[in-house]
Amino acid sequence: MLVYGWVALLIVASGVVNVFSSVNEFKPSAGFAPLRMPVLLEVTSAIAWILFLPLLRNGIAPLRVGRRRVIAVTLAGAATLLYAFAHLVTMVALRKLLLGDGYSFHWATAFPHEFQKDVVSSLMVAVVIWLVDRRTPVMPATPALTAEALVSPSPESSVASPALWLRDGATRFRVNPREIVAVTSAGNYVEFSLAGGRRLIRGTLAREEDRLRPFGIVRVHRARLVNLARIVAVEQRPAGDFVLHMDNGETLAGSKRYRDVVAPFTGR
Repeated sequence: MLVYGWVALLIVASGVVNVFSSVNEFKPSAGFAPLRMPVLLEVTSAIAWILFLPLLRNGIAPLRVGRRRVIAVTLAGAATLLYAFAHLVTMVALRKLLLGDGYSFHWATAFPHEFQKDVVSSLMVAVVIWLVDRRTPVMPATPALTAEALVSPSPESSVASPALWLRDGATRFRVNPREIVAVTSAGNYVEFSLAGGRRLIRGTLAREEDRLRPFGIVRVHRARLVNLARIVAVEQRPAGDFVLHMDNGETLAGSKRYRDVVAPFTGR
């Protein structure tokens, strides 16, 4: 929620500046009547910007979680355009609702110009969100705050029912290591590819490698761990690299530096 708070604060601050900038001859003796219309216009705009922040943030999230660059940029661009369009339509609707005939918006002539301005503003908001998310510091490595705790009350119960606790924002959740397909580095985060979906948590791949190794989840690339038990095929490449086909349909690249890890599957 921190990123939403910072962006919302910037939007409100920008609106306040715009209100006073739009009143060229504001006189305190006249009361606040000259500010009524600018305030309404900026408030409706700010509400529309803030309302759709989750849409934009989800759209640019692939840029920081290790997705393919072309796909990530395409998704981020589409989210930015959609965010700008949603802002413009919602803003006009709110102004019509509050001002009635006192507000007019000519779609044929005004929309292209206003949409172009909104796209630029959306890009700026997207950059702020990306920077805040990217620079969010990693929490101290304590069992209560990070994805550290390997639950194993006793050796016997650990073998019978292995479990890992991961932290996703304010939520801590348990996963079965057998459900982990792969773990990929994403800057200050690691992305868990699970049989039932994906989870992005704060941490480092090296830390996860140490605690996942006992479950047969090992490094096959400088930025990736895989669960050996979920490999269904190994495709060798001439340069020594390889591609792993996993039982959930994923294909994951492996580096020749780690080809010994998959040697038992290839007979080499």
